[in-house]
Amino acid sequence: MTEGRRTPVFGPLAGLRVVDFTVALSGAYSTMLLADLGAEVIKVESLQHYSSPTRGARAVARDADQIVLRAYPDMDPGADPWNRWSSFNSHARNKLAITLDVSRQRGRDLFLRLLQVSDGLIENNVAGRMEQLGLDPGSLLAGNTRLIVVRMPALGLSGPDHRTIGFGWHFEELGGALEVQGYPDGPPVGSIFMDASSGPAGASAFLMALIERERTGRGQVIELAQIENMINHYGEIVLEAAMTGSVPRRWGNRHPRCAPQGVYPCRGADTWVALSVRDDRDWAALRALVGDPPELRRPEFDTLAGRVAAHDEIDSAVSRWTRSHTKEEAFHALQKAGVPAGPVLDEEDAFADPHLQERGFFQLLEHQSAGVHFHAGPNFNMAATPLRVWRAAPVLGQDNDYVYREILGIDDDEYQDLVADGQIGSAYP
Repeated sequence: MTEGRRTPVFGPLAGLRVVDFTVALSGAYSTMLLADLGAEVIKVESLQHYSSPTRGARAVARDADQIVLRAYPDMDPGADPWNRWSSFNSHARNKLAITLDVSRQRGRDLFLRLLQVSDGLIENNVAGRMEQLGLDPGSLLAGNTRLIVVRMPALGLSGPDHRTIGFGWHFEELGGALEVQGYPDGPPVGSIFMDASSGPAGASAFLMALIERERTGRGQVIELAQIENMINHYGEIVLEAAMTGSVPRRWGNRHPRCAPQGVYPCRGADTWVALSVRDDRDWAALRALVGDPPELRRPEFDTLAGRVAAHDEIDSAVSRWTRSHTKEEAFHALQKAGVPAGPVLDEEDAFADPHLQERGFFQLLEHQSAGVHFHAGPNFNMAATPLRVWRAAPVLGQDNDYVYREILGIDDDEYQDLVADGQIGSAYP
């Protein structure tokens, strides 16, 4: 258990300290989950080496593109856009933040001192970067044999392509995910599937090592190759290709074992409902709901194969019904009939959704620079050790005083010297 803790005591990981040396989403999502579980997570950032995928842009013009500006509260990047970027401010909630330049010996020594009084380190830098910084596994564990290190390189720490650089969707392509995403007559479609799946995997890996540490008293280094974790999420497609030698097809919104299935237009501009017919019972319920039109009474439609073959024709009839209803009306009518369905919501719709509102999922947080806004709540609820979203994302260097003075025991003279050295600060030079 760590000492000098600032984080409120709550959740199953209360008393643990984890150093966050991550970039982009996958690693930051892992540490967010650990912070939500009550760990004291300390985000380490450099004033000299800006990590734009994590903090947003260092400077943004006020007349920038609308897509860029929408990432900032009131579409205003302000004088400190690195503190106001929505992506960082969502996944850095519940965390602390310090500035430290590990590319220089002094900063590296301080980083290792922090690890000596910590329980974990999570990093998802490109393979080899930690070694370049002098932070190889031996150095990380030398001062703290109980330390759990989770390393999350995209392609692992070995193999001919392990030093490949890129963003998540580049590696999704290497893992075969893009080939099965998109419409049959269109190109592959990218996503952030790898990041979204790797975040929980990284947190789970840390928790597994924590259980092992309870038994042995020792920490360890974990290698989590994100591409290998991602492939496990669509393993049946990989296995099918291996067994048959066939190339999986892109289905778009359709499915080989559900027909009809898709996203259907509803009353109003750009409003939609998604539905799936799993079996003949669903088909009979859907046909009755849409008025049992003559074109849907053909005998071949009573089989999955027949419905798959005539999917376009069926979609035309179903769309006539959905266009006469709002997406909420269609959703509730389909659910009442026993047909799996859901309205297609944008973010504003999701925030206003009565179900999520009644459950209190969105929680109000006040951010030093971005103001007061609702944020997504914890991923799950625990009855005995409730989780909390207790703090908005930290601004740059917000917790320097606490970490340097209380955890590391730095006196005033050394603290000011570190400020002059560019280790400690609250704004980019």
